[in-house]
Amino acid sequence: MIDRRALPAVLASMAGWRGAGAAEPATRPLTLVVPFPAGSVTDGVARALAAPLQEALGQPVLVDNRAGAQGTLGAALVARSPADGHTLLVASSLLFVARSLYRMLPYDPVESFRPVSGIGATCMVFLVGGASPIRSVAELAARAGRQDPPLSVAYGSPSGQVALALFAAASGTRPVAVSYRGIPQAMTDLVGGHVEAAVVDLGSALAQAKAGGIRPLATSAGSRSALAPEIPVLREAFPDAAAALETMIALVAPAGTPAATVGRIDAAIRAALARPAVRQQFATLATAPLPLGPEALGQRIGTDNARWEALIRQAGIERE
Repeated sequence: MIDRRALPAVLASMAGWRGAGAAEPATRPLTLVVPFPAGSVTDGVARALAAPLQEALGQPVLVDNRAGAQGTLGAALVARSPADGHTLLVASSLLFVARSLYRMLPYDPVESFRPVSGIGATCMVFLVGGASPIRSVAELAARAGRQDPPLSVAYGSPSGQVALALFAAASGTRPVAVSYRGIPQAMTDLVGGHVEAAVVDLGSALAQAKAGGIRPLATSAGSRSALAPEIPVLREAFPDAAAALETMIALVAPAGTPAATVGRIDAAIRAALARPAVRQQFATLATAPLPLGPEALGQRIGTDNARWEALIRQAGIERE
């Protein structure tokens, strides 16, 4: 962990890399492509990092939301961008195993990118509308077991899709999965009564719970969150459920991006994650900071991919 007092040293090390022959930082904007809509947790962490990155790197930092196809449209955009460090992807765990979800992709989810920096980790939450009679995830499973009419459950991210499939497998039910372009749209329809339940990230769930209109039932994590200890985990109701599901958020660049460029951005990210103001914003988003350098992030992606692919198989999700 880097504290505030360490920031000058980090910036000095960045200057040292430039002196060692790395290119001077570019003055044209650095674009963080968020493959999900504004209002999603991925968007929130990107915006929390934009200002401190701009300060550390000495160049404008823009957040560009390119939502669609469960994140793969934005990922494809970055994969085909020049490998010059000006266009980066704010990715989440399932984007790295997109081949397990989609038959046709115009890029490779791993080989098309170079790991830059870990950003954060969160989990998913099962919830219902505030007027729903359902008070627990066990009651949600009982409702899903009654097929007249089928239970409709919204999701707006790949992680939500997997979490819903795991709930179905654990409960032995077959709810109707309703896909949305993003989590905010799924939440809107839940509050509006157009769907009975939803699976969203913890930050979105807690924010909406404060505003009213929804009731969290359980999280997909392995243990209760310190940010919401009152919300049980799925495995408390279904001890035989598959492994816990937690989502990593990370920054990656197009394959071939120079190591010096990657190192400079990673140092700026880790310095930003150490700032109290940024950590507070992450807490608001119910996201734990996850500072990982390029090598450690690459190893984490490899480990996580094996686990996510196994969970996808266990959940019975077929490629589209």
